[in-house]
Amino acid sequence: MSSIAHYEAHAAEYGTALLGHDTGDSRRRFLAAIAKEAADILDLGCGPGRDLKAFAAAGHRAVGLDGSPTLAAAARAYSGCPVWERDLADPGLPAEAFDGVFAQAVLFHVPTPGLPALLAAILATLRPGGVFYACDPTGSGEEGWVEDRHIALRRPQSWKRLARDSGLTLVEEWRRPLDAPRRQQTWLATLWRKA
Repeated sequence: MSSIAHYEAHAAEYGTALLGHDTGDSRRRFLAAIAKEAADILDLGCGPGRDLKAFAAAGHRAVGLDGSPTLAAAARAYSGCPVWERDLADPGLPAEAFDGVFAQAVLFHVPTPGLPALLAAILATLRPGGVFYACDPTGSGEEGWVEDRHIALRRPQSWKRLARDSGLTLVEEWRRPLDAPRRQQTWLATLWRKA
């Protein structure tokens, strides 16, 4: 069971809401860490294509991946980029194909037991020195189904341990939303590098 059905059922709502969400600071940090003029980037869980379009507009070769056929079609139309329709439980990522993988508000829908396999797939699809960005809400380890979506509010240290155990090296971390008081910065953004 996955959260795809939820996003498919509410694709129009998410399409509108997500296009208006500002992730420009995260994209800038991610691209600065990659440090290539024309990088190959995978936007994991690309939704309606907000970041996908921004990466392509900046001169990068961007590919999206989303489990919702409706959101994948919207992302293709909005960004002009290829978008794969795949489940994160079996993403079928090609080996060493990308300089960067960008995952905004995606991994908290992956049950913790399945996260090591997904992180291994991400590590394998990154080229040596490649960069992985993830940003998700944090909590005290609460996890389970909320209606028809799986939600995992992992402790920051638990998330970082899982990523390190996969073979990734932490480059930078920061809290979001950027302008909110610290107690309201419940999202953790992390940048990682493949050795």
